[in-house]
Parts: sequence; structure tokens; C-alpha cells
Amino acid sequence: MTRRRRSLHFVPGGNERMLAKALTIPADGLILDLEDAVAPDRKAATRGVVREWLTREFGGRERWVRMNPIATGLGQADLEETIASRPDGYVVPKPGSAADIRAIVRILDRLEQRHGIQNGATRLVLIATETPEGLLNIREIAAATPRTVAISWGVEDLGAAMGLGRVRDAAGRYMDIPRYARVMCAVVAAACGVAAIDTVFTDIADLDGLRRECEEGVAMGFTGKISIHPAQIPVINEVFTPSKESVDEARQLVALFEEHARRGVFAFTFKGQMVDAPHLARAKKLVARAGGE
Repeated sequence: MTRRRRSLHFVPGGNERMLAKALTIPADGLILDLEDAVAPDRKAATRGVVREWLTREFGGRERWVRMNPIATGLGQADLEETIASRPDGYVVPKPGSAADIRAIVRILDRLEQRHGIQNGATRLVLIATETPEGLLNIREIAAATPRTVAISWGVEDLGAAMGLGRVRDAAGRYMDIPRYARVMCAVVAAACGVAAIDTVFTDIADLDGLRRECEEGVAMGFTGKISIHPAQIPVINEVFTPSKESVDEARQLVALFEEHARRGVFAFTFKGQMVDAPHLARAKKLVARAGGE
């Protein structure tokens, strides 16, 4: 059964007030950020702050660290100076190819052995579309290591790299390139058997718009979303939590498939509709999402 990751919340790694606040919010996981939220001249000092906070009680929330891109030379130091506090894993920004992921894995293999951590226990969430190269190589990036449990996508860095004037149209909908990145994230996650986590919604005050985007994400197969403000988390959790009625129906359908399979029947009518293997697969995924670990 998979870990529930409806809401992963970004927290600036060097802001102790925000870190303390984050331990009171209902996010499924916290991402302590060493990348964009930290000024270049503060990165070294912030690693120590993050390392110390990772030792605290997170109340069941997953503990993630967003490292700096491995290509910058900062990412290796992020791993070396925080892994002793045993985060659940690292959020990897701006991978350009599978080679970037394999480089991170080699470092993690060495560090886990040094610190007595079970090999492979440190997981990865990949933000796989923040560069044009990453978007083109998203399939190989997502499949590069079994450490990966989820992939997400990003549009601001991609837009900057491509010189896009805007990423949404007048109605607030994603334009072609970000929409393609979002679709590919969902498709590749499904192909690789990992979770798809939707990207941030930057208009903090527009909770109705956030809800619409979450509902659209559910329809696309995303199982959670990254948040940037505590007010977003209740909306995200609500939308990405399957309703009791839908879960009950899915469990009923799984039970009926088992009953029919004992008689050699693999397609039958359920609530007026013909159901077969794809319906069973969807029902099992829904039950798994509802159950958590």
C-alpha cells in the first residue's frame, strides 16, 4: 500500500519561524527547501538549520529536502550535510537527463553505507520538467532509479528557460507548453508506476481557482499537489481524498470481481454498466489511494 502524499508543502529551509509553523499544518509531507528559497550566500549555513530541524518530531508528516540541482555543484553538499538526519528523501529539481539521477544515486549509495542507513531507503521526488532537456527526457529520468516514488512538474523555470511571456491564457488555463509538460508528467508517472504530484498554484488568494485546478488534476491521474501557503492545504487534501461513497463502491466492485473470478467470469454488469479488467484496475488504485500506508 502506498504512502498518502496528497499535499507536499514547501518551507524555506532557513526560516525557523515558518519551519515551526509548518509542524502545525495538516500537510502529508514537508519539503525543506535548500534551493530557490535560499539566497546563494546563505546556502551553506542553511544546510545546518535543515539538518537540525530534520531531527525533530514531524507528527507523522514525511520529511523531504529540496536539494540544489546536482549540476550546480551544490547538490552533493546538500546530500552530504543533511542525510545523517535521515530525511525520507530528496526533491530533485531541474534534472536534464537520467545521468543526473544516476549521479545522485551514486552519492546516496555511498552516504547510506557511511551512515548505516539501509540501501535504497532514501527516496526521490523528481521535478522533471523544469528544463527543456528535462521535458524531452522525462521518461528516462523517471525510470532511472527505483528510489523514485513520485514525479512532479514545474513551469516557472521552464518558462524562463524558453523565454515564454506567459504560461496561462486570459481565462487562467495553462497554455500549450506547460499543458504538455503537465500531461507528460501524468502519463510518464503512470508508465513508471510512480505517483504524479501536480505543481504549485501560485495565486495564493484564489482558493476557488486552486480547487478547480486540483479537480482537473484528479481527472488527469494526479494523486497530490505541492503547496506554497498553509491556506492551500485544506483544499488540496479535500480534493485529493477520494469520497467515502466512491471508495465504498470501488471496494464493492473489487469484491465482486473476486467473486466472479472464482466462477471463471471476468466481465459482468455492475450498476447498469459492463465492467472488465480496466474497471478493476481503477477500483484497486482508488482503494489504495484511500488507504495510505
